[in-house]
Amino acid sequence: MKTQRIDPRTKKSQAVLGNCMSSALEFIDGGILAVDLTGTLILFNRAAERITGFEREEVLGSPYGSFPFAESPDNRGMLLRTLAGDGSGERKTERLMGCRDGHTVPVESLVKPVLDSRGRLLGALEIFSDLSAIIELRDEISKSRTLSALGEMSANVAHEIRNPLGSIGGFATLLERDLGDQDPRRNLVKKIIEGVASLDKIVTNLLIYTRPLKADLRWTNLAEYVNEVLAFLEVEIESNSLPIRIKRKFPSHLLGARIDPSLMQQVLLNIFRNAVHAMKSSGGCLTIGLSRGANGREGKKIINDSHDELVELLIEDEGVGMSEEVQKKIFNPFFTTREDGTGLGLAISKKMIQEQNGVIQVSSRVDVGTRVTIFLPYYP
Repeated sequence: MKTQRIDPRTKKSQAVLGNCMSSALEFIDGGILAVDLTGTLILFNRAAERITGFEREEVLGSPYGSFPFAESPDNRGMLLRTLAGDGSGERKTERLMGCRDGHTVPVESLVKPVLDSRGRLLGALEIFSDLSAIIELRDEISKSRTLSALGEMSANVAHEIRNPLGSIGGFATLLERDLGDQDPRRNLVKKIIEGVASLDKIVTNLLIYTRPLKADLRWTNLAEYVNEVLAFLEVEIESNSLPIRIKRKFPSHLLGARIDPSLMQQVLLNIFRNAVHAMKSSGGCLTIGLSRGANGREGKKIINDSHDELVELLIEDEGVGMSEEVQKKIFNPFFTTREDGTGLGLAISKKMIQEQNGVIQVSSRVDVGTRVTIFLPYYP
């Protein structure tokens, strides 16, 4: 009986093909993992490491079900249990995938059987992709549509409200002028004038939030600029005799960024005043820091542009802090925890920062304080 000889060229082609497949698995953007019939992990590519936070050395040879990225605590894993009994099915779904640090990532998952040449089940494969950016984009599109409708409405409402507001404010001012300094009705008139001013501010902020912004970007020495804005705050703290001190952490070297000075001043004063309000009762330290760093964390860019470096502007207070539930809502328009707040300050600030190609992030702990970080592209 003759044995079939394999052409050396075929062997070489197979080796090349195998190397190409290995390279493709490593550099493909989607995560790929595979298990054998016992539910043991036998494949875990680079994208799977990035998405889950686990190194392949930690997972290969271990039961799939023992990791948070598994769909089930069953040691054989959902990869096999969700397939048809003969391994002929496949399943595509969206799910939350658990990661090493405890958070979850929304993924699109495709589970497929791994079969031999005779159609016998050898294991299962899961191909998954991170949907975080897509979901964020969906939310942004939804918000954009809402803003567009709100913008049209607010323009009409502003016109209808401001006309009578102007009349009320004007007549109240005339009435205040005609009343004597000791007349008890004078305080009531002042309340009317303050109410009119408050309503006018809400209307103005609503128009700012809903209308398109155009930033006039200029190169700026950030340390000098932040000091200029802090001068306004220091006057307010001193005039109100507040027990708050300001600590600066600025580098000795120059840090530059392209910003719109007018927009950025509104952003910083709003954040500074929020911090002061949080420390109004107990006092504390307001820390302002500037530093330069890489545009990326855990393989993901902080600012989605071509810049490799960014400037980090830190604003940290020792105030009452916020719960996790409140932190999720702080950039939502009209959400506020203050009796005198409009709920538009941080929503507008976020919009202004984005218009300057930046990113704003907030982290907080109840009774510890709040940290606001603004990231901007670095310009030497």
